[in-house]
Amino acid sequence: MSPLDAVVLVAGFAAILLGAEVFTNGVEWLGRRLGLGAGATGSVLAAIGTAMPETVVPVVAIVFTNSVKADDIGVGAILGAPFMLATLVMLLIGVTAYVYRGKRGRLTLQVDRAHASRDLGFFLACYSVAVALAVLPEPIHGLRLIVGWLFVPAYALYLVLVLRPQERTPIDIEEAREESEAFEALTATAYAARLGVRTDPRDPPLWLIFFQVLLGFGAIVVGAELFAGFIDRASSTLGLNALLVSLLLVPIATELPEAANSLIWTRDGKDVIALGNVAGSMVLQSTIPVTFGVLLTPWQLGTFGTVAAVFALIAAALVFLQLRFRARDDSLGLSALVLGGSLYVVFIAYVLKTVIAG
Repeated sequence: MSPLDAVVLVAGFAAILLGAEVFTNGVEWLGRRLGLGAGATGSVLAAIGTAMPETVVPVVAIVFTNSVKADDIGVGAILGAPFMLATLVMLLIGVTAYVYRGKRGRLTLQVDRAHASRDLGFFLACYSVAVALAVLPEPIHGLRLIVGWLFVPAYALYLVLVLRPQERTPIDIEEAREESEAFEALTATAYAARLGVRTDPRDPPLWLIFFQVLLGFGAIVVGAELFAGFIDRASSTLGLNALLVSLLLVPIATELPEAANSLIWTRDGKDVIALGNVAGSMVLQSTIPVTFGVLLTPWQLGTFGTVAAVFALIAAALVFLQLRFRARDDSLGLSALVLGGSLYVVFIAYVLKTVIAG
């Protein structure tokens, strides 16, 4: 790889990170201005905003990257996001809760048991179908072209269930409080002020919010294009599986903002929004990006992709089962998060052993 490739990698990485930060902040403000900023709606908006990079990268790779490895890069990116969320990010949330147990005043996570179990249940159902479509025998493998259209309506159903009016419980009120405290001023207002455009950072005009959303989205798309191109060249140069490279590398760039936010919220005791943001993002990742993968690629996961997908399902199932049968008073123990997260370490060890063995 040339020095130019290193520059492309850094540029793509930076564009995705900065774009995600700007886009998420703008989307949350747009939701607030449209009257959608309270309670569970905030978690949906935050999840959509932070999940945008890992959604755009595979779409750009599949649709716009002119390469024989484009499909593998896209599928790897699709699989990598939920795998990292369900294993490594969940593990880091558990570790953060343990490390800061003194500051937090508790060892467990105080979560919205009903909402979190609903989100993880949706993920398990949709992602299981996606994995099953990949292992269909050849005579009926084309069935995926029919079932693949159902993932978008499934996410629409999820949104209806989340956003429907319902009686607010104490944990809903706590969630709304955490979201309000985590809410930041519109990023664009500070830069607009430098250009002589004075606006109220706590009540910005709608046009400035739209401008920031479009700017952030554009940066993500540019970063995704650069990143996909780098993975294509790097996998060819190193003689590695493009799906594997994208499976491990893409989530590092796309999930960092999401992981960082959740860990900060966990440290500060805002467990409801921390877990809700991750679980909500997993639902999105098991539907919208999967639609592109199932319909626009051969949807063959390969050995590494299949193992990663199964590990993601196991890790999510462990947390789901603990929420359903062991969590009491919306208090979630850390054992399931740590046990499921350890699968990330197992997967890395498996990859290293396989690659070294040739």
